[in-house]
Amino acid sequence: MSLSSEFKESLKTVDTEEILDLVIFRPLSFVFVKLIYNTSITPNQISVVALFFGIMSGVLYGFSEYRFFILASASFFICNTLDCMDGQLARLKKNGTKIGRVIDGFIDYLTSISVFLGLGVAMTYITGDPLYSWLLTIAAGVSKAVQNMFFDQYRNLYLEYVYQKASGLDDEIEEYSAEKERLKDIKGRYFEKLLISLYLSYSAFQKNMSKHSVLRVTPEAYKSGNKLLIRLWSWIGSTTHMVALIVFSLLNRIDLYLILTVTLGNLIFVLLLLRQKSVNKKFSDK
Repeated sequence: MSLSSEFKESLKTVDTEEILDLVIFRPLSFVFVKLIYNTSITPNQISVVALFFGIMSGVLYGFSEYRFFILASASFFICNTLDCMDGQLARLKKNGTKIGRVIDGFIDYLTSISVFLGLGVAMTYITGDPLYSWLLTIAAGVSKAVQNMFFDQYRNLYLEYVYQKASGLDDEIEEYSAEKERLKDIKGRYFEKLLISLYLSYSAFQKNMSKHSVLRVTPEAYKSGNKLLIRLWSWIGSTTHMVALIVFSLLNRIDLYLILTVTLGNLIFVLLLLRQKSVNKKFSDK
């Protein structure tokens, strides 16, 4: 198998990856995957290290000085590279696990919580106005979470309808509920049990937020109607947010990242949501 083919096999699909992941992080992480492929390093171990760097990013932002913003940016960059790397290694070696999928799913959320807490502390130090700083930071954090969640939702629908790669949330909930029951009779493994319980709670919430009619549409028709749209959705994905924060951190203007997330980010989100609803309605009317 050629390197190009192997690289494509390490991805979910080319058309659902974020552009910045495709041109920066996925190629970089693929190099490291090839370097460790024949070692005993597992995707789960990489996920844990990625989470460490993600949380460390937030801690560094909390020091509220430009030199620490640079270190936080570097830590954030490493976190995302490792976050790409664990999934690519699992897909190539076909050794992914249920708990690994859960850990991978939580990395973005735990990292985001840490980073936005750090940004709130930094903004308070910079502006001297705790109320404004925390209101802006919380608004930006919630906005980012919603934007990322809807992108993930429509990306999963795209994978489901076009590639039959994503199981529905009902299947996910059933699968992890069975795993939770299986672990009940096993002593210890409390961390796994906790993660699966949290994942089930989040999945139930996501299911309530993402109820949609089953579309009677061919893969070709769904892809034709959504290929450009899913690419546009990717521009408010987690990697785009991360790179934007890194850029504004290096400019020593983290406030601009927060303001743009609340304003421009939400404007793009609303426009994409309206367009997505319109496209899906056309399919459901057929």
